[in-house]
Amino acid sequence: MSKPQMIEDFNVFKNIFQQANAGLNKYRSKNQVDSVFEANRTRIKDGMSYRDFYNIIWNVIDYTGSCHNELAYPDSLDNYLSKQEIFFPIPLTYLEGKIYTNLEYGGVRAGSEIVSVNAIQANKFANSIARYVSTDGLNTTGKYKKIETDWLPFYVYLALEAQSQFTITYKTGNSNVLKKVTVPATTYNEFYTDYAKRYSKELELKMERDYSYAFLDILNTGLLEVHTFAMGGPETHGHHKYAVFLDSVFSMLQTQKVERLIVDVRGNGGGNDPNDLLLYSYLTQREFRENTTAYTLFQEIPFQEYYVYDDVEELTSDLKREHSILKGGKYYQNDTFNEIWKPQAKAFQGTIVLLIDPYVASAGSLFASLVKSDENTIVIGEETLGGYYGHTGHIPVTYELPNSKLRLTFSIVDLEQDVRKLPDQKFGDGVKPDFEVLQSHEDFIKHRDTQLNFAIEKIRRL
Repeated sequence: MSKPQMIEDFNVFKNIFQQANAGLNKYRSKNQVDSVFEANRTRIKDGMSYRDFYNIIWNVIDYTGSCHNELAYPDSLDNYLSKQEIFFPIPLTYLEGKIYTNLEYGGVRAGSEIVSVNAIQANKFANSIARYVSTDGLNTTGKYKKIETDWLPFYVYLALEAQSQFTITYKTGNSNVLKKVTVPATTYNEFYTDYAKRYSKELELKMERDYSYAFLDILNTGLLEVHTFAMGGPETHGHHKYAVFLDSVFSMLQTQKVERLIVDVRGNGGGNDPNDLLLYSYLTQREFRENTTAYTLFQEIPFQEYYVYDDVEELTSDLKREHSILKGGKYYQNDTFNEIWKPQAKAFQGTIVLLIDPYVASAGSLFASLVKSDENTIVIGEETLGGYYGHTGHIPVTYELPNSKLRLTFSIVDLEQDVRKLPDQKFGDGVKPDFEVLQSHEDFIKHRDTQLNFAIEKIRRL
């Protein structure tokens, strides 16, 4: 692309983000965001690569802080690149601030500590790729945790550009002896095949079910796992099946006079309303709403010439019905769409132990924030990438920039969650645990569930 084309795309991006993104200044002031826009605009130069231009736009997106922000290559380019031997080949895991291999590869054992990649020290390497994960507010745990996903090769490509090989310095076990290996770059498809064989999969498979319940008889404790809220909306079979499941679980808890309940939402990246709120209504003793306020910046989609999907009329109609209160240039949600929920008759009365991790986001982190806000809860795990006090979500929109064809996706409703102000929760935080528990390297090697084991030992001592 020429410099004028890049400038045009950047200006379109800026106008869209400023006029359609209700969360643009949620965590940063207008002056701060304007300065980041301008600083990155001035970096556009003749001869700049497509990847470098992507990074300029991403710098702004990442700075604003929302887990629903995305910037995607066009499908045609993405498909072409995925077949090229330019990508980092080894699945990784991030444990206690260090990077380890998550697959035996090229003679390097699974669980080996990465010291450097192409002469880049491990901490700097981790920082350079973690920045491509967008999280709510000022959260960083989610950025590093997603190094473990199958997005890793693309993040490394964005950070280091195309590579033909990777020279990795590493050490194994408790040894401080540094070893070095050079491995050829791979295609994305080949990485994906190897990723399916990753070492950590044995433990991860235990959390693959959408939801389940077990009774830990020796502890008189229930274990309720809900790893997604994507069961479908209120009229779907998936939601009905889930609602029946919850009713049966909490009937058993009541009948058996269970005193403690572990609620495991690790990995829950969100899903459909009202699955999160329905579960919370079985755990709380208070009336609540999904949010205290929610607003958009528009009712009619701006910049429709760049809007990707064909739901303009439908979305406009929905916004006019739901966000009908104009105040201070913002369209606020009316109470018809933000009902007051009451606790279920079978709501659990005992102690709740909530397990969370950095993957918890969107409806998942909204649920976790509501549960943490109650006084009968102990939270164990790691800070969520989704925000405690609020987030920008509900309705996603996607735009395509005219020259680069980069696709920009973000959510348009800024909302404040119905939670208590807590001394350990600053604005911009994810949901923080009362007890931070990280998987150790030893537990990784032995496929032990560090956080669940900690929760069980905590309950033994209650």
